[in-house]
Amino acid sequence: MMHRKKHTGSDRASPYLFDDSSTSNSADDGGAAKRKGRSRNMASSTALTVTNLTKNMCLPGVPVALKLVLFSFLAFALLMVLTAKARRAHFRYKHKNSEGGLIRGPGMPVPLVDQLKQKLHFQNGSSNLSGNDNSKILQDSEDGNSAPALSSMEATKRMLAQPSKFVDAEKNLKRQLLQLLEKQTEEQKSQGKVDPNNSVLGVKISNRYLGEDLLPYPESKQAEGEWETKMNKRKDELRKQDDMEWKALIDQYNEVMVDYVEENEHADHRVGLHHDEPDVIDVIDSKPQKPQQQQPASNVKQVTSDDNTTWSAPLKKAGDDATILLKPAFGTHRPSSNAILVFAEGYDLSIYLSFVESLANTGYSGDVVFSISNESKLKSGVKEYLLSKSNSQSEEGVNIIAYEVEWTCFKKSGESARGSGEGMNNCKMTNVFGDAAGNPVDDPREPRPVATARYELYWIWSLQYSKESWLMLLDVRDVWFQLNPFEQVNTRDKVTGELHLFGENADAVRIGTSAYNKGWLVTAYGRKTVSPYFNEPVICSGSTMGNQDAIETYLRAMVAQFDA
Repeated sequence: MMHRKKHTGSDRASPYLFDDSSTSNSADDGGAAKRKGRSRNMASSTALTVTNLTKNMCLPGVPVALKLVLFSFLAFALLMVLTAKARRAHFRYKHKNSEGGLIRGPGMPVPLVDQLKQKLHFQNGSSNLSGNDNSKILQDSEDGNSAPALSSMEATKRMLAQPSKFVDAEKNLKRQLLQLLEKQTEEQKSQGKVDPNNSVLGVKISNRYLGEDLLPYPESKQAEGEWETKMNKRKDELRKQDDMEWKALIDQYNEVMVDYVEENEHADHRVGLHHDEPDVIDVIDSKPQKPQQQQPASNVKQVTSDDNTTWSAPLKKAGDDATILLKPAFGTHRPSSNAILVFAEGYDLSIYLSFVESLANTGYSGDVVFSISNESKLKSGVKEYLLSKSNSQSEEGVNIIAYEVEWTCFKKSGESARGSGEGMNNCKMTNVFGDAAGNPVDDPREPRPVATARYELYWIWSLQYSKESWLMLLDVRDVWFQLNPFEQVNTRDKVTGELHLFGENADAVRIGTSAYNKGWLVTAYGRKTVSPYFNEPVICSGSTMGNQDAIETYLRAMVAQFDA
């Protein structure tokens, strides 16, 4: 008689995924029961195997803190692998190494800013880099590579080491005036025991360093007349010296510009940038061709002040028959004068004092146009001081014109706000434009920061001056004048159409490394459009100078960019 062997296998499945020992000890009973039992055993074995693998992967017996450290390291390593390509591209952009990390393509000319640094810095020996570093940078530039980018600390160190006649002179002037202060303090302590003729209290002072052999103040009240004669003579000598140095600097600059234009033309042909020109076909002709004189090429389209087809006047957005209603709160423009245009709302009297008084001390003779807060919001003493400098009856000296602009401002959330919030709020102007009958019309533009809207004010003010007038757009809070800003251009023949823009220190920051400037541009135009300019220097919008016709055109273009 055949007896079926009783199942003696363990109820616990094997921990091994492919171990069939649990079924090998069972007798073959055949049929569905066999398949059902085997399926159940396999499912149980698989579940236990997954559990064991999970326990092994979770490092049993390892403290939780150590597990977190290990997993963090693995995550960081994975991140490094995934971002390796992008980090390499950034490194090549920042350091411009010789392994192809150039923003400029082969054959393109050395950027103008690098050429100027070669000509005006390195050749004059004013850089604090060693001779080897200088030669390396010059060699890089000759090979078509721009100078290596400096870190912020390196750029600051290099900048501080640059000799500056004006900065050193200001330091020496301060040192000498501190000596005068000590003398005056000692004299005050003596309580009138000093002879009035030998007194230094109330003596005149010079606002310019005159040298170690001539102090910026007389030795006494009695010697004041003789000292003033010497001071004026010395200032004339220094002014002539400044003119000569400035002329030499401009000559160097002009040489670089000529070379740059020629090289840029050759480079454009090498890389095929003249797409609008017909292809040149070489034809062998037995007859000699007479050379034709070509006009110099220019990539800049010239637009005159009277051409409104490119950028329309800002008031046109309010209607074809719109008029300007904004008038000065006090003061009168002098149309033939030069002028400085300033947006200066919400400041204390001290800010206006330092700006206007330092400007007046340079001998500046021209208009200063301010946008100030409404009278109810003006800080104490501001209106009285500015009124005292309103001098429209005379053609000489500083003449202040002030405009009070009404703003309706909103927070980013859309809630109504009191004031511009130091540029954080968006605002609309009130009673600036009107219809043909002179009735006010609403601001045709959406709310925007006052830093953007100020260009419309500048444009309105620029219309008050002749084409030959020199205008300057300027910030107020961080400005102190050491020279008349128009002193150099006033000595030239009358010209029109000149526009001067001022770049910031390209060694310290460029568009691509400036979070603020890059962010603004990318937000406005998109990264694809802006990225080709990442290696270019930042052009300061807070300081712009030019003839009236150039400034007026520039302002129309700036407003048109906002409207686009």
